[in-house]
Amino acid sequence: MNLPARSKRLGAVALCLVCGTLAFWSSLMLMSQWDDLWSGGDFYQSGSLWYAMTQYQWTVQQYADLKLGKLWGESQDYLQQLQTQQLEESLSAENTNYRYQLRTDAGTLLYSNLEEDRPFSSLAGQQTGSFTLIHGTQLQEQDVQSWNGECYLLQVWTGEEYMDLSPLNPTDVATAQTYGYTPSTDLEEHWDWTPETDSRVQTANLVLESGVTDPLTVEDLIWSARKSYDDIQRWLAPLTLVCLSTLAATLVSLVWLCRQKRLTGLSWQDRIPYDLYLVVNVFLLCVLLAAGDPISSTIVRIGYTMRLVVGLEVLSLAGAALILSTILTTVARHRHHTLWRNTLLWWLWRHLSAFLRHVGEHWPITRRTVLFFLLYLLGTWATSSASILIPFYQGAVLWGLCRWTRQWNAIRAATQAMVHGGDSVPLQTANMYPDLRQHAQQLNDLSASIALAVEERLKSERFKAELITNVSHDLKTPLTSILNYVDLLKKTEIQDPKAWEYLDVLDRKAQRLKKLTEDLVEASKASSGVLPVHLEPLDFAQLVQQASGEYEDRFQKVGLTVVLDPPAGDCNILADGRHLWRVVDNLLGNCCKYALRDTRVYLNLTAWEGQVRLTVKNVSRAPLNVSPEQLMERFVRGDTARSSEGSGLGLSIARSLTELQGGTFQLEIDGDLFKAMVSLPALPAEPTPVLPAGNESELEKE
Repeated sequence: MNLPARSKRLGAVALCLVCGTLAFWSSLMLMSQWDDLWSGGDFYQSGSLWYAMTQYQWTVQQYADLKLGKLWGESQDYLQQLQTQQLEESLSAENTNYRYQLRTDAGTLLYSNLEEDRPFSSLAGQQTGSFTLIHGTQLQEQDVQSWNGECYLLQVWTGEEYMDLSPLNPTDVATAQTYGYTPSTDLEEHWDWTPETDSRVQTANLVLESGVTDPLTVEDLIWSARKSYDDIQRWLAPLTLVCLSTLAATLVSLVWLCRQKRLTGLSWQDRIPYDLYLVVNVFLLCVLLAAGDPISSTIVRIGYTMRLVVGLEVLSLAGAALILSTILTTVARHRHHTLWRNTLLWWLWRHLSAFLRHVGEHWPITRRTVLFFLLYLLGTWATSSASILIPFYQGAVLWGLCRWTRQWNAIRAATQAMVHGGDSVPLQTANMYPDLRQHAQQLNDLSASIALAVEERLKSERFKAELITNVSHDLKTPLTSILNYVDLLKKTEIQDPKAWEYLDVLDRKAQRLKKLTEDLVEASKASSGVLPVHLEPLDFAQLVQQASGEYEDRFQKVGLTVVLDPPAGDCNILADGRHLWRVVDNLLGNCCKYALRDTRVYLNLTAWEGQVRLTVKNVSRAPLNVSPEQLMERFVRGDTARSSEGSGLGLSIARSLTELQGGTFQLEIDGDLFKAMVSLPALPAEPTPVLPAGNESELEKE
């Protein structure tokens, strides 16, 4: 028949509690007899014998202290004499199985209870130890007692009483110094005084050899230890079996209960805050331990009784129930992910976080700074009482500041990338502080807006370029037909002078329209960067001289004089000759259209810091009421009245073609003075070969 699940759980709980209690006490009893567990059944090699012999060794030490003190002239009262007699009787061979021989370090036998006809080698459990006795005949009764040479007590006679001056607990350092005893700076170290440096004391370095008779003949401490040892050996194996079996049963039942706890829901005790639950359980365990302490003391003093055993078992079962409930509720909370969330600390942290979030969103930054500073001072004051917490608190504060600094540096880097026009990566704002998160989110929105605006601008530029290209292409076909028919009309015999005048106007305007469409196409291609560029070495000075020669007649017609400064050095550059010629042609043509009549046009070539610069300067005929940046835009002309034949594309085309060749194009306006500067990379000069000494004649021949 299948038992209900509740009955199974109750049975498993009872089994776990009972077996757990038995496993605890059996393992505790085994650990208390750990030395006897490995003795292999030999009492004379066990810890029980060692403990009993230690008691007798202290007795021998006290007996030797009293006997030697009397021998060195120390006066003894009645109690000391009675104590000496009692110690001698307890160490006699008739009253104990313990045998000893006390010798000096020189080998002189002082005291012994070993029979004269029995050698020391016949004893079992033999042990040898040394200690030092120090007595002062005037200043102290018992200065230093030590075992294996380690100083642990100093008594000074002040004239009225004995004063204890232990190195671990000095009572009056000034009094000790008065009597000639100087402690070291570290009170946990030994005194700087040694018996060899004081003539008022007498010392004795003694060697104690001890053993036990085999077999035991007297009922003493060693006899009782042997009886207890035999009892332990009889139930040691069953106790080990009980310990292992109950421990296995406890683990099996605990694993089953934990598994069942994971499959069920949360009970009422699983909904209690976890940290409060732990504090209450620890408090109850401390109460159970306090209640069990007198029971254990009574068992040690009078032995086991049924009432004491029952009381101890009840307390043990209650403690096991507390531990089991803690384990099961921990498993259930972990399974349902409430181990941390269902705590008072989590509740406090959540409300504190909400408060700080409210502060960050609604308080001004000055009030927040003051609040955080006051919280820092409060935390410093709270941790000052426990110095061990100060490094952790200061480390947490430093970690928070470093985290804020890292987030701020990330925002600065993103802002710098945005300013320089680079590709900005969206900032991760999930774990940022409120102020920085808000600022980072605004930067992300601004970056997205800029990217959208740039994309729209590029789309508009592409659309404009495509429109200009398509319109110019569509204009070429009818324009070509117009030019052809004008040319055909000029070849016919037309008698009317007015007709010829009309044909000249038609031809001139058609040519201007053709030039405008070509400029439009070239400006569109240059700005979009689709023009092919073939860089090759060129002599910039020769190109400028050739261009000024070709424009000489045009300059004379408009009353301009060209002043060409010869270059001071080499002006070789790496450029596209066709595009560079167009740049110079546009600049000189600009002078013809807009320069003031009867003025000079200055052409200057200079080579400096890897660049060759052409500077064109002239005086404008019309007032220059626009900025240099506007003049380089498309369809912008310095002649706002538009009385000249310019299209407003020449400077824009010149700048685009210069930048395509890796150069820079700049304009400067100073009143009516117009200055254009074209800079292109200079061609590196070839290194001059260096000949060895004596070969100068070969270079001259070449």
